[in-house]
Amino acid sequence: MGEDNNRNAEFRSKKRRLILGIALGAALVAAEATIGLLTHSLALVSDAGHNLADILAVALSLVALYVMQRPPTERRTFGFGRVGILTALANALGLVLVGAILVYESVRRIQHVEQVSGYSVMLVAGIALVINSAVALVLMEHRRDLNIRSAFLHQVLDAAVSLGVLFAGIIIVTTHWYYADPVIALLISLFIFHAAWQIIVEATDILLESVPRHLDIASVQAKMEAVEGVVAVHHLHVWELGSGVYALSGHVRVRDRMVSDCSPLMREMVRMLEEEFNISHPTIQLETDPAACPIAPPSPGEES
Repeated sequence: MGEDNNRNAEFRSKKRRLILGIALGAALVAAEATIGLLTHSLALVSDAGHNLADILAVALSLVALYVMQRPPTERRTFGFGRVGILTALANALGLVLVGAILVYESVRRIQHVEQVSGYSVMLVAGIALVINSAVALVLMEHRRDLNIRSAFLHQVLDAAVSLGVLFAGIIIVTTHWYYADPVIALLISLFIFHAAWQIIVEATDILLESVPRHLDIASVQAKMEAVEGVVAVHHLHVWELGSGVYALSGHVRVRDRMVSDCSPLMREMVRMLEEEFNISHPTIQLETDPAACPIAPPSPGEES
């Protein structure tokens, strides 16, 4: 009962933070797009497009959050945790598309540079920096969840990008070098590609059931073999089901004993795996040492 209450409280917290992030982001996009179009600032328009993609990403994360709450079914016995991973991957691919558009527009603007209002760029970029930082702080508490982390990293990146746009405005005001606007937009696209690549790699690792990067499988094996009564561990696999939920399967060889005598050993191993490695779904197959169980000779009736 207590675990269910904690899960419901975490769900409500994530939901509130995502909704707040969407509201703040929508206000920012409206301001950046309007002023960017009025002042012919590609940096502002590109940042507005990036922020719009992030709002859609946060909205998608919110939808995924609701889907992930659904209980397991007879067909999907592990539940819907990986919906969040698929969402993060979709968000990252969307960022790649946005980045490609920005590269095209930046190159086109460099070839045909336009004058922009440096003061307007600085004003909106400063507001964007504050809002993006605020949204990032709102989402920071749940950043260990890849679904939430994809939205969190977008906001952190947005804050950095807004700082870059602010810098472009300062350059335009002080030097009248209008190339700063498309050049900064081009740099923004590179940051977008980098952030998208990180999410794609992590999401792909999870979908391929790779060992989580922060876990050392050799250390997990050593800890399991250190449990009293364990002879050896082999065929060990560790993977992430989704949203920081880790699973393990493996064969544990023990000294020959009654099955009931293995209960304390299993309880200790399950406790250790959850407390030290946050592995909450272990599947362990017990085996006896072959040397302790010699193969019995066939009975006379079985001889050929």
